[in-house]
Amino acid sequence: MGNYDDIMDRVRPISDRRPHMSSADRAKQFSPFAALKGYEEALRLKQIKYEKRIELTDDAKAILDRKLHLLTKRLTDGQKAAVTIRYFVPEIKSKENNEPLGSHMEITGRVEKINPETRTLQISGKTLLIRDIVDIWEPSDEFSEPAASLFFNICD
Repeated sequence: MGNYDDIMDRVRPISDRRPHMSSADRAKQFSPFAALKGYEEALRLKQIKYEKRIELTDDAKAILDRKLHLLTKRLTDGQKAAVTIRYFVPEIKSKENNEPLGSHMEITGRVEKINPETRTLQISGKTLLIRDIVDIWEPSDEFSEPAASLFFNICD
């Protein structure tokens, strides 16, 4: 006779105080959980290499301002320009000098709107702060001619 022969054929006891729990609900009790809320996100952020915002020179700021002016003129003429924009996405503040650190991203699409009051630019449904824009250029196209470029000879 085995150790458990006396209880092997018994029916599982049913509680009078608690309702029957489904198998799915019982399984949830043993599923893994995050003991520390936000710990996974903190680890992910720690692994990312952040960089400082690119500081534009006065000449670069003037060129960028001219490009924005040309884009605004095109939009008021009813034309939507296809451009690529490099912009800064702030993520965290630097511990040394409280300076924003983040990453530089690029987006290509048609500029839909430039709002001078809020200093924002809308491209492909995404709204960017103009102060975060580092550069704007037309996407390269092997069939386009330089004379047709929006920003051709912008420094002249």
